[in-house]
Amino acid sequence: MFRNITTYRADIDGLRAFAVATVVFYHAFPDAVPGGFVGVDVFFVISGFLISSILIIDMNERRFSFAGFYGRRARRIFPALAACLAATLAYGFVALTPSELAQLGKHLFFGAGFLSNIALWSEAGYFDTAATYKPLLHLWSLGIEEQFYILWPVLLWAAFRVKANIARLLAVLFIVSFAVNVALSVVSVADDFYLPVSRFWELLAGGALALFGQSAQTARARQLASLAGAAALTCSVALFTPELRFPGWYALLPVAGAAALIFAGPDAPLNRAILSSRAFVAVGLISYPLYIWHWPLISYAYVIRLGKPPTPLMGLAIVAASLVLAWLTYRFVECPARFGTARQRNTMLAAVGLALIGICGAGIWSGQGFPGRFARLPGVDIQKIGAARLDADFKPTAGMAVSEHDWTLIARLGSGERKVAFSGDSLLFHYGPRVQQLADDRRLAATAFFVVGPRCPPVPDVLQEDKFSGCGDLTGKLLDLVRREKIGSVVLGAAWTGYSAQGMFIDRDGKRLPLTTRDGQEAFYANLEAFVRRLQSEGAAVYLVLGLPSGPPFDPRNMVARTITGFSISPSVEEAPRVSDLRSVLANADARLTAIGARTGAVTLDPFPDICGAGLECSPLFGAREPKFSDQSHLRPAFVRENLHFLDRLLE
Repeated sequence: MFRNITTYRADIDGLRAFAVATVVFYHAFPDAVPGGFVGVDVFFVISGFLISSILIIDMNERRFSFAGFYGRRARRIFPALAACLAATLAYGFVALTPSELAQLGKHLFFGAGFLSNIALWSEAGYFDTAATYKPLLHLWSLGIEEQFYILWPVLLWAAFRVKANIARLLAVLFIVSFAVNVALSVVSVADDFYLPVSRFWELLAGGALALFGQSAQTARARQLASLAGAAALTCSVALFTPELRFPGWYALLPVAGAAALIFAGPDAPLNRAILSSRAFVAVGLISYPLYIWHWPLISYAYVIRLGKPPTPLMGLAIVAASLVLAWLTYRFVECPARFGTARQRNTMLAAVGLALIGICGAGIWSGQGFPGRFARLPGVDIQKIGAARLDADFKPTAGMAVSEHDWTLIARLGSGERKVAFSGDSLLFHYGPRVQQLADDRRLAATAFFVVGPRCPPVPDVLQEDKFSGCGDLTGKLLDLVRREKIGSVVLGAAWTGYSAQGMFIDRDGKRLPLTTRDGQEAFYANLEAFVRRLQSEGAAVYLVLGLPSGPPFDPRNMVARTITGFSISPSVEEAPRVSDLRSVLANADARLTAIGARTGAVTLDPFPDICGAGLECSPLFGAREPKFSDQSHLRPAFVRENLHFLDRLLE
């Protein structure tokens, strides 16, 4: 029943080379290799095949031991990972601000414990830091692999002990995992991408090959399998894009392609001529350290360039540096640990080293990146910029009672007879701290409700893809609240100019219109006007919040000047944009809101005076030269609490 694969297959190292090359070039040149992320799925199939082969053979021959298996895994994984984590941390002290270093410390801690995928999953959301600012983002896949290899050997061992049908066990696990994957791809792409249960089927596909997938027996079968596998992988890399709801059903193509190439066997023409070539095998042998090293280098390039991707020349240099570091790590770190004479000692040293790095990461995380290592200055300094970056999140204030918290949030604050509801996206919810301040000062005379969601406009029938599909019932929830609580006033606010991107649609009179079109925008504001009238018919007075200033000068991240040797305060940090320029960006949306107000009697509210003052310029700073914003569009709670007064008359 069991395959006895004991011979080395050079073509599998070649397939590893293909997998790592697609990932590296996807990260370095994303426009040129749009589907290169499928290389990780190829890795999963290869890993499932090789490790399952070893497990099945060892168990079948009664020589398996958990200590031996996990010892080999530690010698294979720990040394290179520890070296990369140590180097990434060392440069982080030079290149990262305190808030960025704190996040790196968190990811070090979870990365050393092979839980990166769980940490990244917990961070996924509208306010998540951009992926390019996470030097250890790529460790999510390593976490999934190691979580699989905690469970799979135990299940196999138990199945062997009780003489269970292993093929049936594998089939059941595969079906369950794949079904979860498909279901989550509809509900939440982030859950589907990061959670292990929705990824295990890919490793189990490799395990199935190890269990009962004999290699193709005839020359024609070998040729067809290899060509079909190569075609599937080529199509995946060329045609897939990051916008797909991946993995889901789409992942079947690269997984099947990798499985077909393994099934074709080493004697298939393509496997023998290309995958087994010296160049492919050489890259395959260093594929693990190459994968480990390439992303921190690329991520730090994004950091240094203030979020801009590396130039083509820089991308090539990073790829070359990654290859050099990978070879050095393979030759002087990985090989001695795996094949040296003192294997037990090497295993222990690697485990202790990785644990110490994880502990360091936890300390940096809990110490918030050690902002005290930078002196406080009388003007704008790095501690104030770091505090601004940390002073933001889409979450209730301390006094809010939350009755519902899915993708949309319903919260209540205060107990006055008058009732006011605030509804919209994050640019409406960031006024919440002002309501909290009024409550703390015992000046809140109304009961305030919030019906909000990140990137959820208070406009009926707006359709968004991916995680923002949960916004669809925001207006329905608001209407239910208005009727149930007899709300007297409703305040609607949003990033009105932000709802015109790809993947955004609106339903108007039975037609699905893209919000990137003129007709779509007309329908957007027509639906808003109809919703205003609907709220008024329920007895509520409606207020529309006009746009607020935003842009790169307000983003604390842009207040830092970066070089390869570190960072400093940008010389343009105190440059204030002209109010007229900021308003011009919002002119069309503000005019539409004003027109809706004129036709319906809804009142427009202008936040500009509170944010910018009465002058011709809008300073990005307040108080003791601190940033007003946490990014380029979201106001800090610290600023809102004391400075935003335009809503006070509805609440006092």
